[in-house]
Amino acid sequence: MGNLSVVGMQWGDEGKGKLVDYLADDYDAVARFNGGSNAGHTVVAGGSKHTFHLLPSGALKRKELLIGAGVALDPDMLAEELASLPGAVRGRLMVDGRCSLVSPFDKKLDSALEEMRGAAAIGTTRRGIGPAYAMRALRLALRAADVMGSPDSSSLAEVYSRLGVDPSGLAAWVKTSREALTGLVGDVASRIRDVMAAGGSVLFEASQGTLLDLLHGTYPYATSAHTVVSYIPAGIGIPPADAGEPLGVTKCYTTRVGGGPFPTEVNGAVSDQIRAIGHEYGATTGRARRIGWLDLVALRYAVRLNGVRSIAVSKLDVLSAMREFRVCVAYRHLGSETQDFFGALSNLNEVEPVYESPVSLLGAEYGGGVPPQAKKLVDYLESALGVRVRILSYGEERSKTVEL
Repeated sequence: MGNLSVVGMQWGDEGKGKLVDYLADDYDAVARFNGGSNAGHTVVAGGSKHTFHLLPSGALKRKELLIGAGVALDPDMLAEELASLPGAVRGRLMVDGRCSLVSPFDKKLDSALEEMRGAAAIGTTRRGIGPAYAMRALRLALRAADVMGSPDSSSLAEVYSRLGVDPSGLAAWVKTSREALTGLVGDVASRIRDVMAAGGSVLFEASQGTLLDLLHGTYPYATSAHTVVSYIPAGIGIPPADAGEPLGVTKCYTTRVGGGPFPTEVNGAVSDQIRAIGHEYGATTGRARRIGWLDLVALRYAVRLNGVRSIAVSKLDVLSAMREFRVCVAYRHLGSETQDFFGALSNLNEVEPVYESPVSLLGAEYGGGVPPQAKKLVDYLESALGVRVRILSYGEERSKTVEL
């Protein structure tokens, strides 16, 4: 079996963690290539819930786990996650030595920047991810490989100090980071080549979603990393062909955490009901997610950016309890309609969604296969997006999954 890349098609929280856990049986290794501990991938198995912020979601399947160079790694958070799982996980994990490290000082800076933005705050998780990537761009960040030696952190300390963040304790943090990463640091790109040379395959896992991409998302209300499938070669260090086939993941409705434009957002009783049934609260922050109807304009954009030919649709059970199901097929602005997400970026806060109600999922029961209501939705989405619907997910538990 070839490699596969699982990417989010919305503003994150699409259910990628569950899908990666479900699919991991068929792969030898699972690799993260972007983002940091601001991600929250939830896996429910046997009634137990596990949330992974840095570890790839194949951790429960006893797969080899790889954290690529494109990840902003918080050594303290990694140590916490490893401590919460059986000791055998550590023996299956490799962290790329080129990962930028997230320090406690990056977290302080993250909070300070959010406070400075005031009403225009982005809504970051304040986990220090943006400042860590910024320090990397400034060639000041410490990498995983650096803390295994005796790094000179004086320039980094000077920058923190000038930015109003007290850098005292930096040397102590380097020491604890070294302890957390001992025995884990290696060359992930080389390891992936070895896996493939031996006839194995790799499942690549994205954090966040396409519409949060630093370049191609709803900037500045975006994450600080690249979330699209084309970043895998850079984030891991492999040729583009080795990223394999992309699989896009989308909810049958839309959510967003934090600030920024959200054309199909709804409020009131409908959003409250969806949020309650779907447990729509951030896995990392616990914040209530904003709720909206499915947006085909944005989805077509994500399909194009990622070259997706097949998708997984999640949370079908949530809308099975709802009396209405709406799909945005275009945006209206100043009397004109468009299906071009890029063309609407500059006024995304002002557009009015144009809706269809193509099907109803009310009362759909998934225990014995795919109910007629869901089959109609599959046909509708395949026609509207020009992709194959490969997987349906109708609950948090990994068993509540149907392959088509």
